[in-house]
Amino acid sequence: MKKYRKNCLNMVAAGVLAWSSVGLTAAAESISFQDVSPAYWGYDTIRWGVEQRLISGFPDHTFKPDQFVKESEFLAMLLRYYANRGNALTFQPAGTYWADVYYRQAEAYHWPVSREQSDRPIKRGSVAKLIAASQGFRYDTNNAVQYLYNQGLVKGRGETASLTGFAKESYLTRTEAVQFIKNLADKSIVQAKQAPDQPSAPLIPPSAKLYPFTQNGKWGYMDAAGRVLVDPQYSNARPFREGLGAVYVNGKWGFVGANGELAIPLQFDDVKDFSEGLAAVRVGYKYGYINQKGQWVINPVYPLGSLYEYDRGVNFQEGFAVVAQGNKYAFINKSGKVVSAAYDEVMPFREGLAAVRVGNLWGYIDKTGKLAVKPQFDIANDFHEGLAAVARNGRYGYIGKTGAYVIKPQFSVEGLNYNYSGAPRLFDFHEGLALVMINGKYGYIDKTGKTVIPPAFDTRNQTGDYATDFSDGLALVRVGYRFGYIDKTGKMVIPAQFDAADPFSEGLARVRIKGKDGFIDKTGTFVIPPQFSNARSFQDGLALVTADGSNDQTYIDKKGNRVTE
Repeated sequence: MKKYRKNCLNMVAAGVLAWSSVGLTAAAESISFQDVSPAYWGYDTIRWGVEQRLISGFPDHTFKPDQFVKESEFLAMLLRYYANRGNALTFQPAGTYWADVYYRQAEAYHWPVSREQSDRPIKRGSVAKLIAASQGFRYDTNNAVQYLYNQGLVKGRGETASLTGFAKESYLTRTEAVQFIKNLADKSIVQAKQAPDQPSAPLIPPSAKLYPFTQNGKWGYMDAAGRVLVDPQYSNARPFREGLGAVYVNGKWGFVGANGELAIPLQFDDVKDFSEGLAAVRVGYKYGYINQKGQWVINPVYPLGSLYEYDRGVNFQEGFAVVAQGNKYAFINKSGKVVSAAYDEVMPFREGLAAVRVGNLWGYIDKTGKLAVKPQFDIANDFHEGLAAVARNGRYGYIGKTGAYVIKPQFSVEGLNYNYSGAPRLFDFHEGLALVMINGKYGYIDKTGKTVIPPAFDTRNQTGDYATDFSDGLALVRVGYRFGYIDKTGKMVIPAQFDAADPFSEGLARVRIKGKDGFIDKTGTFVIPPQFSNARSFQDGLALVTADGSNDQTYIDKKGNRVTE
């Protein structure tokens, strides 16, 4: 057995030093390469690798230190290193391909390599996964990088001990390959281990979602703690929905998971966000739906017309999605079955009912596809807080789910803004109150129809005063050319003093003064002073902002601390 193992190790050495795919020569006793001077950062590393008979130069007496290393080449170096340290590795006879002997050993150890990737340059992140696996851990890329940091095996490019500093998406150079293995020797890590079949306990606390950010025109993702899990590399990246974020590069879309890995490959011509476990995706000129594993649940058979009114209704809502049938629209369920008649126009299901138009009149259907409220309205909104705004003959009121009026049609549609289809936009109930226009001015009513905030905001004056729906107990209003906030009694609790503002979200509101954005609390006190050229509202504890003089976006917490690395 010892003689057999010795012969196997000799075969390993011959394979590493021959690397026929790159034309390497036999190992030299000392460094004498035309393109590696003693001043080069990796000079001692290369000397060590040559002395260890892990790597050698080219016939033209060069080393090509910055040339990328293929997966097969790094795997051969790693196995040779472990073999030199006395590991009783069992190598099966090699096949026709020079690296077969290494892949067979790696497969026996359950290491994350693939013959299909053998001739492709290996990324630094993949190297991290392979080294971690060789020490008995099965990690995703980010946790593997963290493992290397924890073991003191890397410092990261630019001496930055972060996932971004590690440059996990960059390809590994010949010098870096030797350095990785030398780091193992320096830390006395000498035993090759089998990786488990199941993922190892994560070193990085798992995130429910990631947050997109930009850097130098590229998009990446970070977690809520500011740890960059996806290096900026995409042309576009959308916020996470249901644990996945849509990403785009080189003409194709895919999805990133919460661990920062590409969960669904870049393969679609267009995608929508996940909703109720499914996402609408386009291949060529047809749409279908995939699940969160990237598997087709509803085959791509629907034409582009399914992108109804700027995607309204394409996503599944309450178990149904809108699809085109000629020049009409119907609903499908999650098996792809059409469950309703075809209508001239539809709105997504909300609170169990969906508004549908037959000719010029709107009604409502239930989830069996039956008419629950016959078509009779000129305008119909979907249901909010149990009531739906409907209009007939220039007046609107509110109905319950039986179709009976709860608040009689008494408010004029004249002067209202218009919605996506060119009809006057009726107001829905939010936090128990709804905006209404009375005699050309905006006020608020409760669910009995009682006016609780008298109409005081005149859209017809010179400045076009207005009010918005309630959010977090306050409503944004415009008075003159300034913005402020009222409470549910109509009291101006934060005076109109801002040049621009957003509704409150998570207890804070974005406001603008003298060209700079900041955030106030519900007393009107600045929690984060105005300092950003642009800012968005807080969501899940973070807000996306653009620092003055920068084109890059970053996230801040509710104390104004920057959380992006």
